[in-house]
Amino acid sequence: MAVALVPCQRTWIIRFVQAISAGESILSNKQYIDAQQLLDDAFRLGLQVLESDFRPHFIVGVWRGGAPVGIAVQELLEYFGIVTDHIAIRTSFYTAMGEHAEAVQVHGLGYVIDRLREADSILIVDDVYDTGLSLQQVVADILALCEDNPPEIRLATPYFKPGNNRTQREPDYYLHKTDKWLVFPHELAGLTAQEILDNKPGVESLREKLALRETIS
Repeated sequence: MAVALVPCQRTWIIRFVQAISAGESILSNKQYIDAQQLLDDAFRLGLQVLESDFRPHFIVGVWRGGAPVGIAVQELLEYFGIVTDHIAIRTSFYTAMGEHAEAVQVHGLGYVIDRLREADSILIVDDVYDTGLSLQQVVADILALCEDNPPEIRLATPYFKPGNNRTQREPDYYLHKTDKWLVFPHELAGLTAQEILDNKPGVESLREKLALRETIS
């Protein structure tokens, strides 16, 4: 029997453990990223790709956080005449009973694999390169499924955490190096009601529901 964690649950657990292990204050180590900042960073990330020699045929955004970043990168490249096919995929993490190591499962690659042609290239986009294990598995799965005609694959993320990297690879394109607990615009898991009210503009209308949830928990 395997126990599956959806990405948001696993991300929150990893961040919590990392902060405790480092002896850091969980509250002071959080960096809140608002929607406009993430969009600006996504366009800047797209400019990095544009200014390089890489012209991807496919853009693959990793659901959830990589999806909005991938959309902005795709829009910017298309605006400058680089037309790509694009899709979102998802990863999940499993730990089999009696085992300690986690395995990454990749969902939704079929669309890309079915359409890849000789000499095509792929840009994989996510919001952060943390341990790197999920993106490493995405790359490995693509190469395994296309062993007769492996595409060139590059990785793009606005944020990179070199201190957490458990792979031999770094993102090809990134903007920020950090060791902070990143809280992206959509994320609520792991936050107190007060943190949400203080750092998530637009949720003021939820004040009563948040207060009720805090009381129940």
